[in-house]
Amino acid sequence: MNYGDMTPRHIFDDVMDPGIDLIPVTVEGEALLVPDYLRVEAVTRISLSGKLDPANLPASAAIIYDKDDDENQRNLYLTDEKGNIAFFDCMLVSTANTAAIRSAHPEYHSVGGKNASHKHMDAGHFGLSLGQHPSIAMEQDSTMNRYGIWRVFERYWKEMSEENSGNPVHIIGVFVEGDDDGTYSPFWCIREESSDGDGYEYIFTNDDEQW
Repeated sequence: MNYGDMTPRHIFDDVMDPGIDLIPVTVEGEALLVPDYLRVEAVTRISLSGKLDPANLPASAAIIYDKDDDENQRNLYLTDEKGNIAFFDCMLVSTANTAAIRSAHPEYHSVGGKNASHKHMDAGHFGLSLGQHPSIAMEQDSTMNRYGIWRVFERYWKEMSEENSGNPVHIIGVFVEGDDDGTYSPFWCIREESSDGDGYEYIFTNDDEQW
């Protein structure tokens, strides 16, 4: 997705019914393309040297991390009304100096592996070896996070970036608690996009994935 393109989109209809509509909104001067059911009331910008408390992220907010101030590596995370990551649109790029990044961010050690809002869930860190910010943690099934498909795909995306001369891999993800009608999956749904907007969609659960 071109970050300058605010054209509304319908995605995830391959893996959930009826899918998700992304609509353009402007918050604090930032043009964002966000799921139509999420309320975005504030924007927090963060650099690599900046720190957030991963156990207390701002609620109903857009967190924007522009790696190296490069718009082509822009990472957007949206939180729900509880401050949990509910949506992300990120450029993942293989990153080698993760030990140095972790040592500069003590907050990295404060959340990973602990239960999140729901039973059997981790507040797991996302993609430090893929250039994501060490302050970001998101709710994931504990088995999936530590041993399962999430970890498998993190390694896969790292290999993809390395094989593509270090270029980013574009990933969109959504986690929404299911409603009474089962409209959205209660698990992470992931969309891996090419530069032309084509994509593969997956569901990440403890014991299942879609190819």
